[in-house]
Amino acid sequence: MQWCSGQSSILGILMPDMNGRRMIMNIKTQEVFDIECPDISHNTEPLITVGRFHFYSAAFEKANSMLEDALRQYPRWLIIDEAGKLELDKKGFYTSIVNAVKKYDHATGEYNLLITVREDLCSEVISFFNMTHYRVVHHAGELLTHA
Repeated sequence: MQWCSGQSSILGILMPDMNGRRMIMNIKTQEVFDIECPDISHNTEPLITVGRFHFYSAAFEKANSMLEDALRQYPRWLIIDEAGKLELDKKGFYTSIVNAVKKYDHATGEYNLLITVREDLCSEVISFFNMTHYRVVHHAGELLTHA
């Protein structure tokens, strides 16, 4: 989040943990909303489940809408936090990632797509989304020379 703050050329979403729950944050507006359902026994909304986590379907729809809006603006940096098992199952941010990869995969070095991925899924995500021009970064500090 620190790397993104104060930079107008960065759009997209982050999924920070806040108060023990996953949230979605719109980088441009700083709007934050729940994505993780804390108590499925009292929930009436549609959910997407992956492992022990239960996510609100409507939150993914809202976040994907934010990503598609950001993609239309073609920012210097588009951030999608994150690609994981849901996306490999064509759920979650799948469609937004497909569209972003199409737009950014052959972009000049001035335009960048940053997708966070757990290290153990990195190769699978790169292959699954047919990324051909990419760089694996392990720490945000490695991006400072490219912001």
